[in-house]
Amino acid sequence: MTGAFIGQKDAAAARFAEEVRPFVEITDWLPDPSQGYGAIKGSAPALVFAHLGDDPCNGLGLVKRLVKAAPGTLVFILAPHKSPDLILEAFRLGAADFLVWPVNNGEALAAVRRAVENVGAAPRPGEIYTVFSLKGGQGISTVALNLADHVQRLSGDKVLLIDLNLYLGDIGVRLNLGAPYSPFDLHKDLHRLDRDLLFSSLLKHERGFYILSCPDEISDADRLQGDDVTQMLSVLTNYLDYLIIDLPHDFSTRSLAALEAADNILLLVQQELAAVKITLRVLDFFRELGYDRNKIHLILNRYLSRSELEADDLSNILQQPVFATLANDYKAVSDSIATGKTVDLSSGNSPFNRDVKKLAAKLTGITVRESARPLWQQAWSQVLHGFSRKKEATAV
Repeated sequence: MTGAFIGQKDAAAARFAEEVRPFVEITDWLPDPSQGYGAIKGSAPALVFAHLGDDPCNGLGLVKRLVKAAPGTLVFILAPHKSPDLILEAFRLGAADFLVWPVNNGEALAAVRRAVENVGAAPRPGEIYTVFSLKGGQGISTVALNLADHVQRLSGDKVLLIDLNLYLGDIGVRLNLGAPYSPFDLHKDLHRLDRDLLFSSLLKHERGFYILSCPDEISDADRLQGDDVTQMLSVLTNYLDYLIIDLPHDFSTRSLAALEAADNILLLVQQELAAVKITLRVLDFFRELGYDRNKIHLILNRYLSRSELEADDLSNILQQPVFATLANDYKAVSDSIATGKTVDLSSGNSPFNRDVKKLAAKLTGITVRESARPLWQQAWSQVLHGFSRKKEATAV
């Protein structure tokens, strides 16, 4: 069998490759972890050995992507030390085994033998991201739409953007695409749904992600209950790698079903007292429901670098770390809505667009490689950034 090694090809790696040779020949050496996902997704080797380096927690994001990209590939984690939490997370992500690096003589071969004998991995279901705020006006649809765009661009996987605001969703309106196939249509077809029917019915955006949007007119949302949403999401994860759900500002049975099914809840908040108070109540409710703290990601949207409420202040008040900040870039977002495009298409260099791309990378574990810019562009960017901060301070 062929294998791939992600990490530096040093003396320890050479000894490791020699030891496992009776079962697998390492033919691909990838010293740069950021290249691992694309290379392995294309070649799908039988085994992958991923060295996590000095920061194993960050490296787990790559492992997560590898397992999803090639479900038939056995992924072994090589880490510099043991940690019960790290080992538990590794196996939760679907790793075949966890080995301390450098590996003692005989351990590598034994681990490979065990994994090969027990081979038979099943495809892993797609991941669900819900974008939510109980308070209106927090930018839910904008973030969900542009996140779907960047997740698809980074991963190349099948990504579906779902508008669950069944009374008056606006994803289709924002993109000037209408709603040829809605959640109501999907629910009606669920009993006969297969891959061909699903992908021939879903609207596909020019950027590559799919859309399940609501009709332009006000719909009878009560036609769908929480159990219906649960069933729909369960079926969709068999065909898609990512579901990104734009939720309404409520705790209806439909919203709760989506939140319960989510792998990651992106809870949006802005630097305003009313939003913080409501978010605090939402977090308390999530804790009552027993949601894992690591499932909830606090996203500070329309972020102002100079504000009475800084990111650290919000983390302390809400007792939840700020997972990401998205720049306040009114013009770029407005232009994208006016033109019916994603922000990356209409204003690719905007701070908001760069922040959403970083958020997508952080969630998926795919490294964003920024191309180097000429010095004059970097200097000009700093001048513009300083001017923007001055405007923010004036606005505040």
